[in-house]
Amino acid sequence: MDNNIIIKYLQGTASEAEIETFFQWLDESEKHRNEFIELKKIWALTSKFENKEGVSWSDIQPEFSKPVKKRFLYSFIKNAAVFILLIGIGAIAQYFFFGEKDEHVYARSFAVTAPAGQMTNIELPDGTLVMLNSGTSLQYNSEFSSGKREVYLEGEAFFDVQKDVEHPFTVKSDYLGVRVYGTSFNIQAYPEDREFTATLIEGSIGLLDKNGYELSKLEPGEKAFFNDSTASIEIRKVDTEMYTSWKDGLVTFRNEKMDYIAKQIERWYNVEIIIQKEGLCDERYFGTILKNKPIDQILDVLKLTTSLEYEIVPRANKPTLIYWK
Repeated sequence: MDNNIIIKYLQGTASEAEIETFFQWLDESEKHRNEFIELKKIWALTSKFENKEGVSWSDIQPEFSKPVKKRFLYSFIKNAAVFILLIGIGAIAQYFFFGEKDEHVYARSFAVTAPAGQMTNIELPDGTLVMLNSGTSLQYNSEFSSGKREVYLEGEAFFDVQKDVEHPFTVKSDYLGVRVYGTSFNIQAYPEDREFTATLIEGSIGLLDKNGYELSKLEPGEKAFFNDSTASIEIRKVDTEMYTSWKDGLVTFRNEKMDYIAKQIERWYNVEIIIQKEGLCDERYFGTILKNKPIDQILDVLKLTTSLEYEIVPRANKPTLIYWK
């Protein structure tokens, strides 16, 4: 490891590439983590005496004789649409990584995103499989690998959680959370919708409030619906296939309003829909749509049982504009 990179990191002047290199080195072994703990303590002390009695960081920093082998952060990338973003470096007072206690712990956070118009399959470090629907982001930090299996979801995702009794799996969102007991389930929690739904396929999940208190448990075949405006939870038996078939390219609408369907199509196809016709928002559609079909074919299907007419206007460097007339 280049000592200058460590110094720049401690001074807060390291570039993004240098930070990435530093954390790759830090992840390689417990020895590196222990070395950094000691280096940070030395740096903290020397910074107090800088320009006094000729003492400086370069006078006392230890040497590293062997170059660092670089490696990728994780091998879970399954789709070219996945973007792994270094989104935060925090410090909290607790045990450092594998139990080495220090004043601070430095944790990286990662976000895996399925852009509008695409879906993404990922495998988390514990073997949990997740499919992200269009316009969805899943975040977790480096503590996940050491047993704190906690993720934050914005959007819709299907989870097949690896069972681990000693380390519960938790999904958080802007509204409710879910504590998982080894199971498969679907969650929809787009922040702009101000709604949260959880559909349990098998196993068991508990619904959590923002403080982590368990409000209720779901049984297989049940769906929980939460609306932020009413702050109430409704749980009912459903045909789970209706709410999970999106991962297979099928979406079934049961008497849904057209403005709701427009919002879904915007996410699936990365388009912008403007509804111009008065009363069209409140018309309802009942049927199944194939998500992998061209958008004009989807709109033609909607036309069969609604009063929809449309105009598609391509735009450079912007989502395609579609007028519903």
